[in-house]
Amino acid sequence: MGFSVKEMTYRDKYLIYLTDQEYAGPWFSFKLKGKNIGTIPVVLKNVEPTPIYQLVNSRKGTKIDRITLDFDIREYLKKLIRQKDIAPIEFKDEKHKIRMYIDVFLRRGQAPYMNTFFTLKNNSDFDLIDLSMFFIFDFDINGLQGFDNDLAKYDEDKDIIYQYDNSNVYAGLSTISRSTHYEASETREFDLGKKRLNLSNTIDEHPGEILSALQIEFKTLQPNHWFQTALTISGGFSKKELFDNIDEGKRDAIKYLGQVNRSVKSKQRNLQEAGFIKINLQESKDCN
Repeated sequence: MGFSVKEMTYRDKYLIYLTDQEYAGPWFSFKLKGKNIGTIPVVLKNVEPTPIYQLVNSRKGTKIDRITLDFDIREYLKKLIRQKDIAPIEFKDEKHKIRMYIDVFLRRGQAPYMNTFFTLKNNSDFDLIDLSMFFIFDFDINGLQGFDNDLAKYDEDKDIIYQYDNSNVYAGLSTISRSTHYEASETREFDLGKKRLNLSNTIDEHPGEILSALQIEFKTLQPNHWFQTALTISGGFSKKELFDNIDEGKRDAIKYLGQVNRSVKSKQRNLQEAGFIKINLQESKDCN
């Protein structure tokens, strides 16, 4: 359960196609700190099995899709205990959930980009130290016909990371928050985990099956505090066209911040849908 982009095209040219779910969406890392548990490093991929990620509600619309998820700290720690990664913990009555709101603005036929807003609220009694949000996308330029000969680059001035191939099809991403780290590497060599919590600020210069990623480092998210950003993904038939599309998308995203904030604070957005309660209690073996 989580959020991933299953497929994306630009004027009928594939930008994302048959990509593993975990390489097409946001990851998080932080150090979970509390009186009872000490400090525990956490790395969350964009898809995690229930009951670690729990669906609160979901709304599909003609222009906006809205998803509300909870990350259950207690269930995550139980998993670490079962795996013997940490010592057993006597749980107290702490608040133990972190809420994530995802707002996907669908502008089919109206704009050459996709904007997705991510809002993270710490509803727990724990501090989230050294919080980072990662946007990881294994672009498949031209789908099965050309996914394995991509090149990647990062433009520091524009804060855009992008991929392209010799057909001059481009795909890229950027956020309205300035990234702190970036990386493009062979997908099979990408390794982000508890031993490495920052992207490398390097670009693999060889053609191949490339993954592109941006990282935003936010320091500490205390209880009842928020973190929010918006992601713009687009394509183009030249570097200039791609950059123009992403710039336009980021300007558009800023315009809708107020609307997104009103939504995430609304009573309806935060109501638990009854249909998801039993589903959330089930432990998934995978997220396919």
